[in-house]
This record gives sequence, structure tokens and C-alpha cells, in this order.
Amino acid sequence: MSVQVSPQRTLLLELARQRILVLDGAMGTMIQALQYDEAGFRGERFKDFHRDLRGNNDLLILTRPKAI
Repeated sequence: MSVQVSPQRTLLLELARQRILVLDGAMGTMIQALQYDEAGFRGERFKDFHRDLRGNNDLLILTRPKAI
């Protein structure tokens, strides 16, 4: 049994062999669905930080790694 490969997949794989590709998806939407409040973004590590951190999705890799 053979699996048919789409031309788009073939092209994507060929391009990935040639250079680094950046694929952008809906990660931000998925993070928003978690509905973290300010404390959720801060975590213990940034609990006393002097600015609001809510919405700083990059920070979640440090404060909520399981979300990422």
C-alpha cells in the first residue's frame, strides 16, 4: 500500500532540505484559550516584576512551560 504525497508536501520537504523554514501557526490563539490572568503570566519567577506581563506569550516558556 502506498501513500500519496501532495505536491505541496513534496515542495515543503524539498525547501526544508535547502534552508531553514519558519512555520507560523495559531499558537497565540491556543494560548489565549488558556485564559491566564496577570498572575498566570508572572508565575513565581516574575511575581515582583515592575510591569504588567499579561499577554507576553514569550514569557510563558519560563513561567508556564507546560502551556507551551
